[in-house]
Amino acid sequence: MKQHDQVSWTSIISGCAQNGHGVEAILLFKKMLQTGAKPNCFTYVSVISASTEMEASVAQGRSFHAHVTQLGFETNNFVLSSLIDCYSKCGSVDQAASIFSAITNRDIIIYNSMISGYSQNLCYEEAFKLFIRMRSEDISLTDHSLSSILNACGSQTALQQGRQVHSMITKLGSESNVFAASALVDMYSKCGSVDEARCVFEQTVEKNSVLWTSIFSGYAWNGRVSEGLELFDQFLKEEGLVPDHICFTAILSACNHAGYLDRGLEYFRKMARDYGLIPELDQYACLVDLYARKGHLRKAKQFMEEMPFIPNDVMLSSFLSSCKIYGAVEMARETADQLFKMQPYNAAAYITMARMYAEADLWDEVNEIRKLINGKGLWKNAGSSWIEV
Repeated sequence: MKQHDQVSWTSIISGCAQNGHGVEAILLFKKMLQTGAKPNCFTYVSVISASTEMEASVAQGRSFHAHVTQLGFETNNFVLSSLIDCYSKCGSVDQAASIFSAITNRDIIIYNSMISGYSQNLCYEEAFKLFIRMRSEDISLTDHSLSSILNACGSQTALQQGRQVHSMITKLGSESNVFAASALVDMYSKCGSVDEARCVFEQTVEKNSVLWTSIFSGYAWNGRVSEGLELFDQFLKEEGLVPDHICFTAILSACNHAGYLDRGLEYFRKMARDYGLIPELDQYACLVDLYARKGHLRKAKQFMEEMPFIPNDVMLSSFLSSCKIYGAVEMARETADQLFKMQPYNAAAYITMARMYAEADLWDEVNEIRKLINGKGLWKNAGSSWIEV
C-alpha cells in the first residue's frame, strides 16, 4: 500500500499485538504518529495490550495512559478495560483499581477486567467482593466473569463459594460451555474434590484439550496419578484431539509426583516422535526433576547441561532440594553458586546449603554461609496455611 490510513495502521498494529510481536506493534504505533494519522480506540486497545510484553511494561502503560487522557479516550470503557488489564498484568493492581474507581459508567467488560486483575495478583478477597458488588448491580454475568471468580475460589480452596458459583452456572445454562466446565474442573480439583471435578467432566458433551488437561492435572494434584494417566491414554485414542505442550506438561508433572520414571520418559519421547512437538523448558524441567527425585542426580545434571535451554531458578532450586535429600554436597555447591548469582537475595538456597554443610560436619562452610546471610540481611518467610470456616 502506498498510503496508509487510520484503519490500515490499526490493522497491522493489532495483527502484531495478537501474534506476540509487541515490540513491532509499538514501533509501528510510533511511526503512525509521525505520519499524522490519528489513533482510534481500537488502535489504543491493541498497542496497550502489546506493551505488557515489554520489560518496562509499567512505564510504557503509563505513557499510553497519558496519550489516552490527552486525546479524550478516558471515557471509553473499551480502552479503559485494556488499561486495567495492562496494569494488572504488570503487577500494578493498585493503579488498575484506581482507574476502575474513577469510572462512573461501569459495564461487564470493566468488571471482568478488574476481577481478573485481582485474581491474577492473588487479591482473591477483593475479587470476591467485586463479584458480589457486580451481582448486586444486576449486571449480566459472562463466561469470563465466572471463570475468573472460579479461579479465585480454587486458589483460595473456597469450596463452598465455588459450589455457589457452580449453581449460578447451572441457572444460567452455561454448564455445556467448555470454558466454564474447565474452570469448574480446575476449581474442584484445587479444592481437593476431584470426584466432583470428574462429574463435571463427564457431563460436558463436547470436550476439548483444555478440559482434558484440567482433569489430568486434577488427578495429579490429588495424588490419584494412575487414574489421570488412564484418562490421558484414553485422550490419545480420541479422534480429532491432539495433545499440546501444556497437556504434556500436566502429564509429565503427574509422572513426576508419582515417581514414574519409565512412563515419564516414554511420554517425553512421544512428544516429538508421535506428535511433532519440540519439548520446551517446562517439559525438560519435569524430566530433570523426575530423574533427581529418583536419585539419578548425575543423569539429571547431564540432562540439564545438554538441553537447549539455560536452567532457570525453579529448575535449579528443585535440583538443589534433591541434592540435599541424597547428600550430594559437591553437586549442591555448584547448583547453589548458580542460584546465588541468579537470586542473590533469596534466602532459600543459602539456608539449604547451611543445613547441608551442617549435616556433613563442614562447619567452616556453615559459618561462611551464615556470614553471607547476615551480610545481606536475608530471612526466610515463615510457611502458612488456612482452613475454610
